[in-house]
Amino acid sequence: MGFAFAAQFVTMGTLFYAFGALLKPLSEALDADRFEISIALSIQSLVAALAGPWVGRLVAERSIRVLMLAGAGLLLLGFLGMGQVRSIWQLYLTFGLVLGFAMAFAGPIPSNTLLANWFDRRRGMAFGIAGFGISVSGTVVIPVTSWMVLEYGWREAVTSFGIVAFVAFAPLVWFFAVKRPEDRGLLPDNADPGTETESEAGVQYPASARYWTFGRAIRDRRIWHLVLIIGTSFLGIGGALLALHSHMTDIGLSPMQAASVMAVLTFTAALAKPLFGVTSDHLNKRLTMGISLCCQIAGLGLIMVVETQLALTLSAIVFGLGYGAVSPMWSVLLSAMFGREAFARVMGITSPLTTPFMLGGMPFTTYIYETTGSYLPAFGVLIGGFAVSLAALFLLRLPEERRPGEFA
Repeated sequence: MGFAFAAQFVTMGTLFYAFGALLKPLSEALDADRFEISIALSIQSLVAALAGPWVGRLVAERSIRVLMLAGAGLLLLGFLGMGQVRSIWQLYLTFGLVLGFAMAFAGPIPSNTLLANWFDRRRGMAFGIAGFGISVSGTVVIPVTSWMVLEYGWREAVTSFGIVAFVAFAPLVWFFAVKRPEDRGLLPDNADPGTETESEAGVQYPASARYWTFGRAIRDRRIWHLVLIIGTSFLGIGGALLALHSHMTDIGLSPMQAASVMAVLTFTAALAKPLFGVTSDHLNKRLTMGISLCCQIAGLGLIMVVETQLALTLSAIVFGLGYGAVSPMWSVLLSAMFGREAFARVMGITSPLTTPFMLGGMPFTTYIYETTGSYLPAFGVLIGGFAVSLAALFLLRLPEERRPGEFA
């Protein structure tokens, strides 16, 4: 869990959360509007998602250590290049293309596969605690990025990201990226030999791991059902997080006040990950995910109507509780639907299928801003997306899990 925590802290902190604080400085430096700058993040998401099925197959069949070391190297290369950009196409090349592959090789697919392999009965807790690294990275990286931009400039900030990420991350990968507990003579959950496994407990999954080719998966309605739930939620989260810092400065908060609200939001989201992860080990998984979606609807709705720093902070806490749960719950639902052996392949396959939602959310908010001068209409549409996700979740049916204290 500790290694997966660190991996997700590094990748999501530098490749996603920092971008919101860099949006305005990049727009000014490259003489481009916010919509044009936000396309770089969409390109990164597109590259990582399209690489997902390939990376998922490599993770299932090859060394995770080698793949994640390649990702660490691409983090260094991409951020060093980003620090030298002088035009928008160079930003698309470095932040979009190079760092998109860095996300694919070092991000959620290998990290969550490690957790799925190493944990069975406490898998929700593992996803939640490791996912804590995603949101706590925002708590740290957003204020640090804002401070570095003000004190030293955005070029120095992104160059530092590349150097620090590689120096800190590569050694961890070398020592701790072990694909399966059996590779070290252990069992999932550090269980004793003879402990009942998933299959022995009577859990039935849709098909074996090798069944899940991309072509077969896209013909399976269960895949699309899950993509609809997660995709529409990701659309709202990505669009909101990209815009919130700018929205708050537009309505009168200083950059550091806005960063402090974002820090509270991401810290709350960090706490939500283990909270919802542990809850999903003991309660109905659909109910747990449903609570998170309701919090997102309520939190973003409040953000639309309040303007003071205190009110925005309280609203951010509600939204953070909801959005923080989505990442671990995605992994929980995938593993509950398809099992440990198929996890890497299925997660890789679902990545490009959620891409239209991710690509739609992130530039959508900036496009609406450039068109209307406000983020509020965009936030209203994003709330509608959360409602669609909630409706699709209500219709989901998971395989029965015949274990004490759990309900499918």
